[in-house]
Amino acid sequence: LLTESTELGIAYRVDLRLRPDGMQGPAVTTIDSAWRYYDTFGRTWERQAFIKARAIAGDRALGQEFLERMQPWIYQRYLGRADIAGIRALKQKIEQKARRAGDDLRNVKTGHGGIRDIEFVIQFLQLLNGGDLPEVRTPNTLDAIVALERVGCLTHQEASLLEENYSFLRKVEHRLQMMFDLQTHTLPEDARELRKLAIRTGYEDRPEAPALEAFQADLDRRTELNRRVLDHLLHDAFSDDPDAAPETDLVLDPDPDAEWVTEILRPYGFTDVSAAYDNLQALTRENVPFLSSRRCRHFLASIAPELLKELARTPDPDQTLVDLVKVADSLGGKSGLWELFRFHSPSLHLMVRLCGGSPFLSSILTRNPGMIDYLLDSLLLDRLPTRDELSRTLDDLARGAEELEPIFHAFKSDQFLRIGVRDILGKDDIVRIHEALSDVAEVCVSRIAASHYAGLVAKLGLPEGSRSPEVSREEGLAILAMGKFGGREPNYHSDLDVVFLYGREGSTSPHGHQSGSTSHQHFFSQWAQRIVREVNRIGPRGRLYEMDPRLRPTGRSGSLAVSAGAFRRYFLSGQGQLWERQALCKARPVFGPPEARRHMVELIHEILRAFPFGRPEAEAIADMRYRMEENASPRNLKRGRGGTVDIEFIAQMFQLKAFAQFPQVLVPRTVDALRRLGDEGIISTEDADFLIESYRFLRGIETGLRLMNTTARHDLPEDERELDKLAYLLRRDSAAEITRSCREYREENRRRFERLVQDAAL
Repeated sequence: LLTESTELGIAYRVDLRLRPDGMQGPAVTTIDSAWRYYDTFGRTWERQAFIKARAIAGDRALGQEFLERMQPWIYQRYLGRADIAGIRALKQKIEQKARRAGDDLRNVKTGHGGIRDIEFVIQFLQLLNGGDLPEVRTPNTLDAIVALERVGCLTHQEASLLEENYSFLRKVEHRLQMMFDLQTHTLPEDARELRKLAIRTGYEDRPEAPALEAFQADLDRRTELNRRVLDHLLHDAFSDDPDAAPETDLVLDPDPDAEWVTEILRPYGFTDVSAAYDNLQALTRENVPFLSSRRCRHFLASIAPELLKELARTPDPDQTLVDLVKVADSLGGKSGLWELFRFHSPSLHLMVRLCGGSPFLSSILTRNPGMIDYLLDSLLLDRLPTRDELSRTLDDLARGAEELEPIFHAFKSDQFLRIGVRDILGKDDIVRIHEALSDVAEVCVSRIAASHYAGLVAKLGLPEGSRSPEVSREEGLAILAMGKFGGREPNYHSDLDVVFLYGREGSTSPHGHQSGSTSHQHFFSQWAQRIVREVNRIGPRGRLYEMDPRLRPTGRSGSLAVSAGAFRRYFLSGQGQLWERQALCKARPVFGPPEARRHMVELIHEILRAFPFGRPEAEAIADMRYRMEENASPRNLKRGRGGTVDIEFIAQMFQLKAFAQFPQVLVPRTVDALRRLGDEGIISTEDADFLIESYRFLRGIETGLRLMNTTARHDLPEDERELDKLAYLLRRDSAAEITRSCREYREENRRRFERLVQDAAL
């Protein structure tokens, strides 16, 4: 009756091809036989079709009973490879048919970004999630979009775009069929007809924007946007690879067989396969209540094969996966992370390398989840920031802040993460890494020093000669960086050795409401005390740095801040020891106005010129080196036999010996000092080249140990697994290669040290 042809045409076209066995099957069948057919022979495309099924006539209760019985078959717990392949094949078949017809670009239903694209992605998401979420089981596409957004399977932006564009395309479809009284989805080729369609769809003819042009531009924009959203959501499900990886199925399967889990995961090097599977599943679950774990699972499944391959490359895949779970849990939105990894594989490789080799950096991410952006910046930026850039960044962060402590800690963590990432990726050599670590510390110390000046002036008055409570106008204080800090070669956990010097003795003058005065020695010692206290303070975020001012004259018993005159008298009177003059080779002003800095450098030069260097000094330095070795482990790369201290003492010994004649050799950084000593012929070029090479190698190993957070931060590990982790982190061929190279470098370091001590004694 519905399809009977009359003078007015037919009422409706009726299609029975979706029945069991299609055109070969009976038009009417029993519930039991229909159920047996679908349960035994049903295809994914038939499940997809049944999403829209509803009882509309006849015995509706019977129809509803059948559909309820079908629900577990339609909405299975997860989509396997065959299911996804079936949906993909049907989608490709429809697209190929449209292209063969030549109307792919003009068909609003089957064309690029058309109605069928949206329906396919919504049905796919319903099949993917309907087994666990009954609320997404609805036959209406717009209702399904709303439901999928509500449960977190679509973002608000995705849902809004799909809903708006679907409504627009259906409106165009309706207007087409009203115009031509046909079941058509193809835009007319005739421009006049197309203009009529545009006007009937709601576009107005205006001189600046004719209806046809506006309609076509809007249609193109919407269909292209549709395709981008759909490609984003279905990238892996509908990829060109016809066989999805079993690792993907393992992530999606809600209850896999234990033997299958072992079969999939064992080849990736996991020792405890059961724990590895549990940790892998932990990555599929969002800890934030309003985020969708279904979406998270879907995106993790798409990267599972690559992720597992990368985990297998680490020395300890089990522990790497545990650390990855910790980092991902701290970040919150795991699905966003997996989505990023899917489209940007270098970030996946970096995250696994970070979790597999550097507990120090992964702990920074765990404590500061917002720093994931700095992780990505490290991949994109072509260099580390300069000291001036760091200073401007910290000034911007601190401007107007009521509390500076959290800002200093966040700044340090940000920069250490950026430096550490470039370090483990090999994007900068060890000298530049140390220089950047030094710059971060210098900027923090300078900002802390400046922040306390105005408060101290308000309490104790202005130092003599100062004209303003602004620290930039103060001419008295200089902070000398010593040791590794002075040489711009600190490691990730190095102490900050400093000496506080001020220009001259005198008294402060009252400022503002302050009425009394005090000595410069008291004023600058109080200032130094505040700086040291803030840098060393242990708060909720730990200690910023460990600042050590013990290298000042008379050590712990001496005043915290020393005048330039007292500093000069201490050394020139002979109270200063040889090791203290040796330490001055690395002294470098890191705070104070230019005049104060220049004055302190000139003072150091005067002190070093005042003392001759001969055999007693060379033998004393050698004896001091051997005593340092006595309490060091044989595996200690710093103080042990042939360690980096051998090289540093060689450089400092010849700096002291040659400074009076060759002042240009007095530079704080060890590799720079060796290079200048070689250039001036004070040591041979061959010695300089070898010692620089050895120093860079051993300091690089030491840096790797710091990134690993080993207990003995200068000792080469004895445990083979720890050595394997070190080799992985430093991109070395093997643990054996590291052990052999360390031994060879240290043996040669000691041989040259003993020879060069004799040369220095001449």
